[in-house]
Amino acid sequence: METPVLQVTNLSKTIKKKEIIQDISFQLNKGEVLGFLGPNGAGKSTTLRMLVGLSRPSAGTVSICGHGIGDDYVQAMAHVGCIIEGPDLYEYLSGYKNLELLGAMSRHVTKAAIDEAIALVGMEKRIHDKVSIYSMGMKQRIGLAQALIHQPDLLILDEPTNGLDPQGIHEFREIVKSLAKDKGISVLISSHLISEVQLMCDRVCIINQGMLVRDGAVTEMLSTDEIIWVLNNPHLGQKILSEQFQFDARITTQNELIAAIDLEKLAKVNAALIAAGLELHTVTAKTTSLEELFLHLTDQKTIQ
Repeated sequence: METPVLQVTNLSKTIKKKEIIQDISFQLNKGEVLGFLGPNGAGKSTTLRMLVGLSRPSAGTVSICGHGIGDDYVQAMAHVGCIIEGPDLYEYLSGYKNLELLGAMSRHVTKAAIDEAIALVGMEKRIHDKVSIYSMGMKQRIGLAQALIHQPDLLILDEPTNGLDPQGIHEFREIVKSLAKDKGISVLISSHLISEVQLMCDRVCIINQGMLVRDGAVTEMLSTDEIIWVLNNPHLGQKILSEQFQFDARITTQNELIAAIDLEKLAKVNAALIAAGLELHTVTAKTTSLEELFLHLTDQKTIQ
């Protein structure tokens, strides 16, 4: 079995006798994009700081590519690239010079690695311009290139789309998805833009009050056991579902028929509706949004 790129086991953090993080465990596999969500004060930043060794856990372990943060920090961090909120750039230098300066701090970073990172973030045409004339989106691309020049196995991105316009957010999302799919890089993203996490991530971890309340694939999280039928006589359909299948169905204001059913019986239900002379225009599975799920799990009335 392949070793997870990131393995977090029973991680806890206590500050001034208050338990900030409580027994969190999750993992991130090769080429996977994981969203890390939680309201303000839930413990996201504290967790991220422990993942990169900036804060020592009170209990539990963090392992990156099989190397423990606690006992093999240098080897573990050799596999990591980070963007924390925004890139730290020298405005009076070009994007390329910024990458050269950072690369010079490590003997493992080559010119080829820098050029590859520039190509991955799509900055070839503007890389020799001064950073001072870059847009926010271009600066974020350079920041991502900074995280990539070490050719990491794991990218940790904390609020990477802060300050970006919709076009910049879209471009950043596509770059991240490409890095995971084409390069096999694992990505952990902490963000308040829940709709973007839904579009970008394969899996999501949601924490609330220091505890992990949900960890799973986005598609599975958003699916429900409800089916929506659009048909010519929803009241007759409601009667058939109740009398023949004992399903409690409701009719919406849009005249849609909705019921939570055993999906194995869906074919028989549809056949019964058709046999009764009903016209089935559409039959779809009802889904929720990640934002709705987040608000429900964290007891939030608004996104904080």
